[in-house]
Amino acid sequence: MAWKFRKRLTLFPGFRINLSKSGLSATVGIRGLSVNVGQNGAFLNTGIPGTGIYDRKRIGAIPGDVKDQPIITPEENRFTQYLSSGVTEIKSFVPELLTSDGFFGLKESIIKAQEEKNNLRNEYHSAKAKHSFSIFLLVISYLLLFGFFIKWFKNNSRTKKQDAVDVRKVYEDFKLEIDFNLDNQALNEYISLENHYDLLSKSIKIWDVTSSKENDMIKTRSAASSSVTRTPVNFERGQVDYISTKYISLKLNNANGGSLYIYPGFLIMPSKISTAFAIIDFRDLRFEHHTQRFIEEEGVPSDSHVVDQTWRYVNKNGNPDRRFSNNYQIPVVHYYEINFKTEKGLNESYQISNLETGRGFANALEKYCESLKKLNWSSVVQPE
Repeated sequence: MAWKFRKRLTLFPGFRINLSKSGLSATVGIRGLSVNVGQNGAFLNTGIPGTGIYDRKRIGAIPGDVKDQPIITPEENRFTQYLSSGVTEIKSFVPELLTSDGFFGLKESIIKAQEEKNNLRNEYHSAKAKHSFSIFLLVISYLLLFGFFIKWFKNNSRTKKQDAVDVRKVYEDFKLEIDFNLDNQALNEYISLENHYDLLSKSIKIWDVTSSKENDMIKTRSAASSSVTRTPVNFERGQVDYISTKYISLKLNNANGGSLYIYPGFLIMPSKISTAFAIIDFRDLRFEHHTQRFIEEEGVPSDSHVVDQTWRYVNKNGNPDRRFSNNYQIPVVHYYEINFKTEKGLNESYQISNLETGRGFANALEKYCESLKKLNWSSVVQPE
């Protein structure tokens, strides 16, 4: 019986992934059972390891086909939502709309991984239940003195226990493996990005800015041209379930939506309320960052710099308005603002209390993004 072989080649700078004659593909699964997604669609591969018995059948449409891609209406294709109060909400669209065009194949393979993982979870719970029932039967056999049959109940219990152990191992080990193969320059830049991220994550305060509103400075007598709503969040290393890689992603937690996971080749944003997720190409990212003067009324973090003072109520010239008896002085601090946007509707904004670490991370990420853009690789490549 004929064997079917696969080989792994570097398809383009930044990734190492399965390659067949039809181009780029990604495979998820275990020996004898896998799902392969490439330019020609999704296929279920089954076989008995060591025997050469192998079967393959289509289970999905061609990734990137028009009918597979979400439809975004002109009204939906905007970054911000203007609320009735005049507040501009800073929030991304749902992840179903955000995936970059070149990553629908990889996304579908991850979806298949999620489905298979759920199936394995159900099998594991079923095996556990059967093991528990076998123990119950064994106990009953002792109590009722079944004699010769006790040996059968013991063997049955051992078998069910081993079945549960085996299924659990398969369930826990099942992930989509993604091997990022970086050249020396890209690797050094990504390591630099990781180092700057680790420093950034130690900032005393990191806020997710969730809305903003323009101020009528004359009416409010405020020195602030706009006001924002923000929520403290943490930045930490983390992994997206169903994905296995030697790189621990850089996780940017999000107060009003899914967190951002930065991997060497792309960003992933899982939904906060469902299993949906988006895969975003670095080349699609509109990354903006700058120093921000902020009137801080909630207490100045210890790693921030006070650069000026203002008053709760001010005149046009910036001097305190003496008509207000309860007028008080407010510090002006330098923070760092980082914004992530794409044309498809990613819209996230963060405020960092530590100016230096915020700027260092932003510069490292910008440099890394520019480096990837210069490589001119394609997420769907036909081999020569």
